[in-house]
Amino acid sequence: MTLNRTVRHQLSVITCFASVALLGTGCHVSNPYKPTDASQASQASDALKTLPSLEDTHTQVESAIIKLGQQITAIAPSVTWEWRRTDSRGGCNPPYEQSDGQLVLLRNYVSDTPIPEQNWKQALDLAQQAASSLGATELTVFKDHPNNHDLQFTSDTGTTLRFGSQAAALITGSTGCRLPSKIR
Repeated sequence: MTLNRTVRHQLSVITCFASVALLGTGCHVSNPYKPTDASQASQASDALKTLPSLEDTHTQVESAIIKLGQQITAIAPSVTWEWRRTDSRGGCNPPYEQSDGQLVLLRNYVSDTPIPEQNWKQALDLAQQAASSLGATELTVFKDHPNNHDLQFTSDTGTTLRFGSQAAALITGSTGCRLPSKIR
């Protein structure tokens, strides 16, 4: 019973950390927010029209997360996944903040069992393939130590895939700024 509470507490801490880290990506303490000038905002708004809709991007990211989870379970059967929390929507960061675009932070795909260290390299390769399918090829490594991994893949359009394994394993992501289909 106590072990279960400890694991749940550790998982809550990891989930909270991942959510804060995703929300904080791109924030600059030394560079206060300045609105995008009208010309750049107009160009940014037009650029959003060339990207898949918010709903289509959400489906792509969610499918990549599910597929990655299944692939990891295939190489490490003790690692099983379930969805936790809910998606959250928000406005977009500059230069899209004046557009009708929205951003979705996807719910967390979590395993209470971490990815065994002997399977980490193969799981990382699978995560890189999943991220690449989303165009998210820029890798940011937050932690990479035995039994303590936390990294994020990002695309040039803001789509992210976050992946880590510590006391538990986590896969999540975000759409980047996109126009909802009803606005396109």
